[in-house]
Amino acid sequence: MARVHPFQSNFTAGELTPKLAGQIDFKKYANGLELLQNMTVFPQGGAARRYGTRFVGPVKDSTKTVRLIPFEFNVEQSYCLEFGDQYIRFYKDNGIITENDKTITGITKANPAVVTASSHGYSNGNEVIITLVGGMTEINGKRYKVANKTTNTFELQDLDGNNINSTAYTTYTSGGDANKIYEISTSITESMLYEIQYTQSADIMYIVHETISPQKLTRTGHSSWSIGNETFTNGPFLDDGTTAAWSGSNGYPRTVSFYEQRLVFGGSTAYPQTIWASQSGLYTNFDVGSGDAADAFIYTIAANRVNVIRWLAPARDLVVGTAGGEFKVGRPTGEPLKPDNVTITQQTTYGGWTTEPIQVGNVILFVQKERKKIREFAYQFEDDAYSAPDMCLLAEHITGTGIKDVTYAQEPESIYWAVRDDGMLLGMTYKREEDVIAWHRHILGGYIQHSIDTSSALVAYTSDSDQNGYFTISAHGYVTGDPIIYDNNGNADIGGLINGTTYYVIKIDANTIELARTYKQAVDRTVHQIGTGSGTHIIKNHAKVKSIASFPVGDTTEVWTVVERTINGTKKQYVEYLDPTLNMDSTLNGLVNGTSGTLTNLDHLEGQTVQVLVGDAVYPDQTVTNGQITVTLPSTSGFQNVEIGLGYVSKMTTMRIEAGAQAGSAQNRPKRWNEVAVRLFETVGVTINDDQVPFRSSSTPVGQNIPPFTGDKRVTNTGWDREGKITIEQTQPLPMTVLGITGTLVTSD
Repeated sequence: MARVHPFQSNFTAGELTPKLAGQIDFKKYANGLELLQNMTVFPQGGAARRYGTRFVGPVKDSTKTVRLIPFEFNVEQSYCLEFGDQYIRFYKDNGIITENDKTITGITKANPAVVTASSHGYSNGNEVIITLVGGMTEINGKRYKVANKTTNTFELQDLDGNNINSTAYTTYTSGGDANKIYEISTSITESMLYEIQYTQSADIMYIVHETISPQKLTRTGHSSWSIGNETFTNGPFLDDGTTAAWSGSNGYPRTVSFYEQRLVFGGSTAYPQTIWASQSGLYTNFDVGSGDAADAFIYTIAANRVNVIRWLAPARDLVVGTAGGEFKVGRPTGEPLKPDNVTITQQTTYGGWTTEPIQVGNVILFVQKERKKIREFAYQFEDDAYSAPDMCLLAEHITGTGIKDVTYAQEPESIYWAVRDDGMLLGMTYKREEDVIAWHRHILGGYIQHSIDTSSALVAYTSDSDQNGYFTISAHGYVTGDPIIYDNNGNADIGGLINGTTYYVIKIDANTIELARTYKQAVDRTVHQIGTGSGTHIIKNHAKVKSIASFPVGDTTEVWTVVERTINGTKKQYVEYLDPTLNMDSTLNGLVNGTSGTLTNLDHLEGQTVQVLVGDAVYPDQTVTNGQITVTLPSTSGFQNVEIGLGYVSKMTTMRIEAGAQAGSAQNRPKRWNEVAVRLFETVGVTINDDQVPFRSSSTPVGQNIPPFTGDKRVTNTGWDREGKITIEQTQPLPMTVLGITGTLVTSD
């Protein structure tokens, strides 16, 4: 038997496609992983448990599509904008922007509760946040809908329209503020949200869609925004320089960008290959003039087939992305772009989707038209031309059925984030100069679930049926390949299904699904046969990320998301952001003074099983009931930090090890790790191949925090198999960073 000591020193190749399982001599194989879940890769090579998410609040209407868009005035004044069906809401400093205080002078103990606030000015349906109420503190820190308002009073409803019953609350004594959530109305409908494109300069953002006139969003203060049709002077025109280019019949531009002090639009309905550039420094003036260098210009791409313009991106050149390829807007070296020197030439022929391109350094990352690949559009000096290599080549499986939304966080780890159709969040640590292109997947805590009544929703499999048993779920929202967990809900298993097992969805139509045993079988539409059952059963799918955006805050970049879950039987969408201080999802945390008590304001997690972290002590999971849980804290004379949220598992699995054979390859040879050593950095708690590694030693006094550990942790005698894979997990809400993996491997010849 051969005995070796291999060492995987970095994970800079990230999660690799199963198609590379046989490429053991490929350079990236040694730096890759079979699975990298809820962990990010550092540019330096290590992999760490991802940040948890902090709960900010629900979207306006969880039944409708929303999209997050960043607005970056400067690093001190960056905003996250919630675009919904004909409205925009605004977030800053990790909270939603509200209007001025309205002073509360009374709240009744009644059903519904009635608030007195003189001349409040609210309308029925407005959302308000109530704070600083004395006595009836149960009302504080929550959002309500205004109902049955009068000049000086209004009733309270929850966001689902149910009356707030305050009869059992503490009696109101004094004080309190009501703040209406600030929003503005728009002409952008729900169906347009993922087709609009935008560009920004200082406190003005231009927003375009082919069905409406270009919109101008203007900020004059934190709670002072306006939006409306932009007014242009002298154009834009058609090629004749006099005929108006845009109208209800011709359509409006699909995309927009700034480039060399010009505002550039591209691709209307009637003129899909045309770009219009404003006069230099005069963004609303499209007068083509008489050919002066500062005049506006119009250019139509000449190509063998119609290439609908889908995006514009400013880089070394102005880059035009179309459905059929990528073009550069060129000019002679050393000259600015002028009407008499414009040339547009095709560089690559991949074609792009309408998803916003993202500039990272001197390259542009864009989503290919099939939405399954990310390409890197970069200038190659040696060829004096652009190329667009595939960033998903080594992880072609990771994008599933397609990419929906993207963003980029430059700090602290240079990660390109992408949201899949099925709500999976993907990250790609991207540092081209260090040859780091590492994909990782992220499953946020919580579930979307459906209850299945077998008496009506499950059709039993019969030998002459080609349906093999299917579920009818109205507007289920699944796509083929979605993983679901089957829960028998205390009943006998449905024939052919096993409680707690993961299956994969085959979408039949908007209301019907079948199941497969594996992802590949789902894609190949190989149906798993199921039989009859009785009672109500549950199928659960991971929480879905619906939108993502990022913007700079100080010396870091905040990443914000919209996450969809089933909460207390109802589908909810929450705005949350990744927070490096948190270890769970949809989290609230704060300082608590005392030894025991009821922790409240957890209404957003009603009915959910939550994790509890006090300092670094992990408490037993609890279920949120009536918006609260009860925790017994250790005796102390001071404040303690308590964190409550939805748990998630961080997991990494290595590729099949190729080391140790005396003759030929070690693949398929019986092998055993006599010892596995994992090099950790500031970690507390880890499982290696299902062995829980101890971190508290005899030198750590009971009742004191375990200091984060840096160094090697070991397990021994992991058993014989033929693959030699190592799986490292963090199931607790505690930090974990893996820098390398080594050990003693014995291979039988």
